[in-house]
Amino acid sequence: MTERFEGKHVLVTGGAHGIGRAIVDAFLDAGAGVFATDVDARALTALRDEHGDRPLHVHPADLADVAQVRAIVPAAVEVLGEIDVLVNDAAVQPDGPALDVAPDALDACFAVNVRAPFLLMQDVARHLIGRGAPGSIVNITSANAIRNESPESIYNASKAALGALTTAFAHELGHVGIRVNAVAPGETITPEVQAELDADPEARAAVHRYLGKVPLRRAGTPRDQAMAVLFLAGDDAGFVTGQTLIVDGGEVGGGSWYDDALAPPLPPPDRPLTGG
Repeated sequence: MTERFEGKHVLVTGGAHGIGRAIVDAFLDAGAGVFATDVDARALTALRDEHGDRPLHVHPADLADVAQVRAIVPAAVEVLGEIDVLVNDAAVQPDGPALDVAPDALDACFAVNVRAPFLLMQDVARHLIGRGAPGSIVNITSANAIRNESPESIYNASKAALGALTTAFAHELGHVGIRVNAVAPGETITPEVQAELDADPEARAAVHRYLGKVPLRRAGTPRDQAMAVLFLAGDDAGFVTGQTLIVDGGEVGGGSWYDDALAPPLPPPDRPLTGG
């Protein structure tokens, strides 16, 4: 990958696992300095050690705690000098029937998935405005925010709220050169999910059947999502703001077959779920 982010400084939440880790890796490969946060301190340390002397700084933080959220941007600026890009990836994904959701579960989900990104967007925007510099914010929402999937009511609602905040911040901050966009992942197999599927053949079979909803007939990879983030964060998307890029293999926009017998066949069950 060309070093198209050389000299840029990126803050990524949820950077120790899954899509967030792929985003950290991709920005490092593209020449950026990265400040990664995650609630999993041990995994952050392992990530930093794996990257050796590359410009990666890590900072454990619980995004459910307002004080810890407010400490993130000052800590990032202290070690990076400045922030050019914010990626809000960290999230929790509770599920269960809507009628069974307790108020505490609702509050916990929205604290991490909505309030924390909102506060970080405020803090990074103020930092950029104070520098008189343009910048980019990319929020990780979900295809579930656009096409409901049950039983995940509060997760879906939190991601829809983050999508609404994306357009609100884009509208209010465009005049100072701050672009705000979102990536909405569809079915994505992270290493953590892959390990679970390898241990549970029935769960793997369920995901294989699910691919019948996806025109590309495969699940996404963390790298698929990371490449979309880099596009929106970079100069190639310099006239793009307030948009949500759905990265789901065509599922949301793909429709359905009137007669299932006409649908293309699924890949062989022993083929990797992410293609290849």
